[in-house]
Amino acid sequence: MISNLRDLGGMRTADNRTIRRGMLIRSADLTNAEKEDLEGISAVIDLRTTRETVERPDKVYGAELLHIPIFDQITAGISHEEEAERETIPGMAGLYAYLIRTCTESISKVLTAVMEHDYSTGAVLWHCTEGKDRTGITAALVLEMLGVSRTDIMNDYMLTNVINLPKAEQRRELLSKTHGEEYAMSMYQAIIADESYLNAAWDAMGTGYIRDELNISDERIRAFRQTVLE
Repeated sequence: MISNLRDLGGMRTADNRTIRRGMLIRSADLTNAEKEDLEGISAVIDLRTTRETVERPDKVYGAELLHIPIFDQITAGISHEEEAERETIPGMAGLYAYLIRTCTESISKVLTAVMEHDYSTGAVLWHCTEGKDRTGITAALVLEMLGVSRTDIMNDYMLTNVINLPKAEQRRELLSKTHGEEYAMSMYQAIIADESYLNAAWDAMGTGYIRDELNISDERIRAFRQTVLE
C-alpha cells in the first residue's frame, strides 16, 4: 500500500485544458508498496535524502528509479519524523522558504526529469517520506508550469490532511504527555499540511522563479503542456 497517493489528472488549467490521467502521480514513500500499486507507473523519482532511502528503501517492481534528493542532509521538520523527534523543529513556513531559496539546482533537476519522462511508457511518480513537503512543493511547481491556478494547487496540497491530520492529532496527544505541549505542537505542525507553508514558498519564489532561478525555458514548458494536457 502506498500512502497519500493521488493522480493529478483531471485538474484544469487557466486556459481550460485538463491534465491527462495516468501521467503525473504524487505520493509518500514506497516502502510498503505492492506490485499492483505501481501498475501503469514506469518511473519513480525519490526526493528523499540518501539516509532516508537506506532506512526505508522503495519497492518499485521494475519501474525506473531516479534518486534526486531535494537536499541530501537531514533537515529537521521536513518529512523525517525519526530525526525530528530528537530535535527542536523550526517553523515549517520558514523551512519551505529556505528550501525554495537554497535548493534550486535539485528542484530544477526534479522538474526536468518530470518534463523529459517518456509518457508513452507510463506515468511518473514522485515522492518523499510523507508526500507532503518536498512532494508538495514539486507538485505545486509542476502544476504552476501547466497553468493550474494557485487556488487549485493549494486545494491539492491540503488534501494531504485527509491522511495526516488524524496521525498528527495522535502524535500530539502522545508527545504532550512525554515531551510537553510545546514540543508536541511543533511535531503536530511538522506532520500536517498548512496553507501558510505553501504560501511561504510562493513568497520566496517571487516572480520569474521557474524561468530565472530554475533555468527552465518557456519553450520546454510549452512542450510539456502539449504532452500532458488535453
